[in-house]
Parts: sequence; C-alpha cells; structure tokens
Amino acid sequence: MYGENGALLRAELASLLTQHRVQLRIGGDGTHSVPITTTDAERRQIGDQIGRYRQAALLWCRQATRAVAPHTASNLNPGQPNPFRLPSLDHGALGALALALDQAIDASSARLPTMEELTTPQDLPMVEHWRQVARAAALGEHDFDAGLRRDSLDARQTHTLIGDIAATVRALVVLDQRYSNIPSWEKLHRGERLGWAALACALDASLEPPDYALDARGWRPNAKVITGPAKPGLPGVLQAEHNLTIRMKSFPSAMNLRLVVDSQRLLSAGLAPLAAKTDTNLEQAWLTRAQTYLDLQHQLRNIGGRVGTGGLAVTEAANAVSRLKTIRRDADLDPRALHAFTTLFARLDARIADIIEAGIRRNGYFTRVTMPRIVENSGQLVAPPRHRYLPLAEGDHAAIIGLVRDRLRPPPEPPAAPAGAARSRAELHSAIVHQPGTGTTGPSLSM
Repeated sequence: MYGENGALLRAELASLLTQHRVQLRIGGDGTHSVPITTTDAERRQIGDQIGRYRQAALLWCRQATRAVAPHTASNLNPGQPNPFRLPSLDHGALGALALALDQAIDASSARLPTMEELTTPQDLPMVEHWRQVARAAALGEHDFDAGLRRDSLDARQTHTLIGDIAATVRALVVLDQRYSNIPSWEKLHRGERLGWAALACALDASLEPPDYALDARGWRPNAKVITGPAKPGLPGVLQAEHNLTIRMKSFPSAMNLRLVVDSQRLLSAGLAPLAAKTDTNLEQAWLTRAQTYLDLQHQLRNIGGRVGTGGLAVTEAANAVSRLKTIRRDADLDPRALHAFTTLFARLDARIADIIEAGIRRNGYFTRVTMPRIVENSGQLVAPPRHRYLPLAEGDHAAIIGLVRDRLRPPPEPPAAPAGAARSRAELHSAIVHQPGTGTTGPSLSM
C-alpha cells in the first residue's frame, strides 16, 4: 500500500537528514578523539553501495512523475485556452522535474541494487537506512499499476503525490551535498537544477489542500486461503468465512449461489444472539443481514443456470454453519473476533452483489417462467405446467437488482487518511529545512 511504502521512505530519509558528520559514520576521520576504522577503499565501496540505493529512490521518483504527468495541470501556469488540447508539460514545474530526473538517472553510472543488497541488513546504521530507502522505493513501484495513476486520482490527490515526489527529491539533493567528501562520491548530475525543480513542484502542490486519503491506495497482497485443521470455537467460524470470501472469486452456478446465500442467512441469524451480550447494534445489524439474505433467497428460488463452479465455496459455507452450531450460547467470546465478521461480511456481500449483476449481464443466470400450457405425456397423474427459462436480462429482474443494490451491497465509504499521514510528511519537511549549528566549530554539511 502506498501509505506504508511512502511512510517508510519518508521516515528513513528523515533519519538520514538528521545524521551529520558523515565521515565519522562510515569509519573515516573527522575528529581527533575517534580513531579511523576504515580505509579509503572501504569507504569508496560504502559510497558506491549508497549510490546504488540512491539510484532506486531516483527511479521511484521518475516512475511517480510519469504516472501522474500526462493529465496533470500545474497550478502555477495559466490554463490551456483550447479545451481539446492537453496542457503543456514541458514548461511546467512537473515537466522540469521529470526532465531533470531523466538526466540525473541517465548520467549516473550507478546500477540498481541487487535483490541480495535489498534484503540483507547492513552493519553500518547509515547504510542500513539507505537500504530501507531503496527497499521502500522498490516496493512502491508496484503501487503505480494498482490504483495510483492519473486516471484513478482526483486533483487534490494528484498534487499530494507530486508534493511527496518533490520532498523525496529535495531530500536526495541535500544528502548529495552532504556526502561530497566520501571518496569517489558521484554527485547528482546538475543537482542544483534538480533541487530548484523539486522546490517549484513543492510550491505548486502546496497551493491546494492535501488529500492524505491517497495513502489508502496502491498495491495490496492477495489474501490466501487459511489451510490446516479447523480452529476451535469462533476463530474456526472466522476461518471458514474467510476462506468462503476467497473462494467466491470464481463465478458460481445458480445452485451453488443459492446454497451460499442460505448459509449467510443461517450464519447471520446464529451470530446475532452471540453479539447481543456485547453489542446490541451489532446484533441488530446481523439480524437485518439475515432478513436481507432471506429475501434474496426467495428471489433466487426460480433462478437457474449451470455455468460456473462454486463447489469449494459451498464447502466452506457449510463448514462455517456447522462450526457455529457447536458454540454454546453462554460461551465467553472475544468481542474483537465478533467485530471481525463485519469486515468479512462487507466483502462477501459486495462480491455476491457483483456475481448477481455479472450473471444478469453475461446471461449466466436464467429465470423460470410458467407457460399457459401443460406438459403432455409426462407420465404423472397430474400434468405439470410447462416452464421456460429466459435470461434475466430479458425478464423482469427489477426486484433482484433493487435488493442487491439497495440492501445487499454495502454503502461506499469515503477513503480515510491513515493515522500519521500528515505527521510523516511534516517530519520529512522539518528534516529537509533543518540546519545544524552555525558556530565556527560546528560541523559542515559535507562532513
């Protein structure tokens, strides 16, 4: 997730910005009271390794600018008078920063760190901070293809991301000046231009209030099925419900869908009395959910269709109901375990709603319609009426759609900013503008 990767990147850069006397931290000279512990060749190797870690951070900045650049308008430039032409990006703050990043990365002789360098902890604390910076940058590259692009962000979120890019580049420019005394240190190509372009982007982004809900976007690892024996008590029910939510990613047949719907009716009705002792609001919510699934079951009783699977989902649904029946009503339950069902229920409800709408759209489900004729030569004492199956898209499915959209699908919640999102950015900004003591005996920026 972008919030986690971005927070780690900012925290490690802020820690590096607070570390002065760079030569002493890598075992070099700087004061007569501390002995020299490394040679020039060793310090040269340390500088080369830091350069590789810095290259990963620069590449993250370039990918971030490319992710938001094509449809990003600057707040500093006048708007494009022709609505059929995109704003010019070559002369804006973001365009200048993207060009400076391209030149700095192309001119650098440092290669990207290997997987071993990213995963192996370093002995020197300062180099370990750089490893964490490169690790956060490498993980953050996955966020741009998972909801962190220009077509999924609004204007405020886009400018918040631009502000994060600018702060990262400014931190790298300051550190580049501070590390200039490391043997064979390769300075950033035209670092002054890179710093001024980042400062212009920071000013541009600050003209609008930030939207830290951006941190809730990005790549998330896929949930996996919990294997192994059933856990005792309520955690076993949670285990089966979690597995059911994952198994429902496949499109189920109509029969299996009805079985899953019935299991949720039984599960909600059975959990409601257990929640009555701790949270009456939770009890009422689950009783309402049980009634919703009862109504949905009535709507699906004439629905057929053999397209799809869902056998594994039905098995997990049966496991959840059977494990719930073994729990005594007077058992002491953890309230946190009860509230964990709320998240699972919301995800499963949304998935079942998507399945029903997809079944209607793809003609995967059919409704049984009674014809005004009877079946001839049925071999039964009483001739049954003739039935015909029609795609739901051709029949009257307004009742099912209304139930799914109005009662089953959870209402969309506006994304909330994670805790500490503003603090993380403020700490990095404070570290960038921080200056050490200005006395004659104080350390210099390059030490």
